[in-house]
Amino acid sequence: MKLPEINQKLEIEILTGLYKGKYLSKVADIKKGGILITGLYREGASLPVRINQDIEVYFTTERAAYKFKSRVKKRLKEPFPLLYIEKPENIIRIQRRDYFRLEVSGQITIYSQEEEKLMEARLLDISGGGIKIEVDEHFDKGQKIKVELKNILKEKELISASVVRSHKKDHKSWELGIKFEDIEENLREEIIQWIFAYQRENRKKGLS
Repeated sequence: MKLPEINQKLEIEILTGLYKGKYLSKVADIKKGGILITGLYREGASLPVRINQDIEVYFTTERAAYKFKSRVKKRLKEPFPLLYIEKPENIIRIQRRDYFRLEVSGQITIYSQEEEKLMEARLLDISGGGIKIEVDEHFDKGQKIKVELKNILKEKELISASVVRSHKKDHKSWELGIKFEDIEENLREEIIQWIFAYQRENRKKGLS
């Protein structure tokens, strides 16, 4: 059974209660009886997750994605907020990667498959698997495009993608769900690292 490693990025899903939802975390340490993970945050504050809260934990490697059920056994405050969770009895390999999706504002550039620049688009959210954008022109579901994630990737890269959702937002704009296709793992990792850095900065400012 493959356990996540120290410093492994995690997505924690709280299944019930006041704080139901998905949050980013990371493995801080692995103990004989459990796993220490970094605390979960909302609106700049550490969540007071209750003891015995049921959770699901997602993590990915270069080759696959995994999930397991666990439970919060202890909360620690020093030297920084940590949660002590049960080691899993069973880890499931999943076919579809479920990436944490971060709401964010910004701009990206859309290109045709032939790498002809088409337009600028408003970025609404981003994950390691794709983005949601707002555009002023209609795109068909299934349409193949390329996207440039300005101010997110260090170097200019055009990522192959496809439109998986398209609906008209109002009389002059459409909202598109975009899935990355055949993205290199180093680029996906760079996007995920950017998401973590963005969240850290917003926590310091008390914005997320």
